[in-house]
Amino acid sequence: MPTHNKLKIFFMLLTVVIYTIMIVMNAGAGSGAFRGVFHTTVGNISRHHDTNFTPASWAFFVWNLIFLWQYAWLGYALSGLCRRNELGWVYMWPDVLPLPFYWTWMLNNALNIGWLFLWDSLLFSPALLVLGLLTLTNYAALFISHRALFPHTAWFQKNSKADLWLIRILVQNGIALYATWTTIATLLNFTVVLIYNGHVSNETATIVSLCILFCEVVVWFYLENFLFDKYVRYNLIVYPVIILALCGTLQKNSMDFSPNASNIITVVLLIVTCIIFSIRVGLVTWRHRKENLVEQLPPSAIL
Repeated sequence: MPTHNKLKIFFMLLTVVIYTIMIVMNAGAGSGAFRGVFHTTVGNISRHHDTNFTPASWAFFVWNLIFLWQYAWLGYALSGLCRRNELGWVYMWPDVLPLPFYWTWMLNNALNIGWLFLWDSLLFSPALLVLGLLTLTNYAALFISHRALFPHTAWFQKNSKADLWLIRILVQNGIALYATWTTIATLLNFTVVLIYNGHVSNETATIVSLCILFCEVVVWFYLENFLFDKYVRYNLIVYPVIILALCGTLQKNSMDFSPNASNIITVVLLIVTCIIFSIRVGLVTWRHRKENLVEQLPPSAIL
């Protein structure tokens, strides 16, 4: 009988515990339930330090989806402790979520909690640094996951297509959702720093952040389609998240009377993102039918 990896089981369970603590802390910071721990709520600080880049309050409900989606892939990962395939226990063979993945995720959760305290203390510049590092750990977790999964794609397609798609949908798209939103949140935090620490005008700070987001959208579209396609082909959640955020920004900063430059840039960026997303869906659909990822693998990489 295949033996268990006790060290990995320990870190998998620890990951769930730390993630749950992070969720509880976020819930308390968001609802005001932890008055003895936090001075006020995250939302109150955002309202008192408003920007033209800040989306409407309804857009922030995406956090509920983010948190639930991460729990979904954690539950899937834990299910591997009880399932076996022809190679051994599912959580170990193939090892598509290796230990560095869980270490990175725990660091991400710790940074998330740290940001809550910095934001609550109005330390916007340190909060920006921590939020930037949090976003980088999301990217790192995605990198580890994609790098670990790709060499085993052929085996999964032959032996367990369900697991292959569950990893793509739950793990990779789930973390991509989180990474995209924290990228936007980092830009929002950056806008707050420019306005309230750097004394830059609201309009100028918003335009700077929108231009950075525009560059990120264009660069990512190039990378995912021409350099990293074999890894990230089925990550489709990025653009809907950006569209959601931009719609929230437009709804909050209505253009009914006299649109300003940031409104116009937001509209242009929204239109460009919608077009890019449509192109992306078309490319993925075409490549899914015409280009088999397994055929791109060197023989030595296939189990």
